[in-house]
Amino acid sequence: MLFINNGRVMGNLILSGLLDRYTKIKFVSVESGIGWVPFLLEAIDWEYQEVAANSAKLRRKPSEYFTSNFYACFWFERRDLSRQIQTVGVDNVMFETDFPHPVCLHPIDNMDKAMAGLSEAEKVKVLYGNAARVYNICV
Repeated sequence: MLFINNGRVMGNLILSGLLDRYTKIKFVSVESGIGWVPFLLEAIDWEYQEVAANSAKLRRKPSEYFTSNFYACFWFERRDLSRQIQTVGVDNVMFETDFPHPVCLHPIDNMDKAMAGLSEAEKVKVLYGNAARVYNICV
């Protein structure tokens, strides 16, 4: 449940109203992949619309906070990876190697094939550009 627990934390942060008060705060979900993110965002929008909209007062749809305040990382996912990245948002996804942990991807395998559906500019963002921007690293 390690991967799914990050979704629980993300959902709680979004629904708490914290992101309306601290609009520039950023969160990075690490070591949990990205495949669960589209489901969480769709579910949280539906739940907010159906159940919480009358009692909770967020300024935006819950899923919109992901785009402005969250990043998600992947390292093991390969199946339909380009589509997953595009669905989550090219500007909100970062690749992690998990180095130097024993389960890290070293050497990195079949990344070109897995990301074949992305443009070179999108690959740059996902492989290092987004991390450089988020963590203020000069490249």
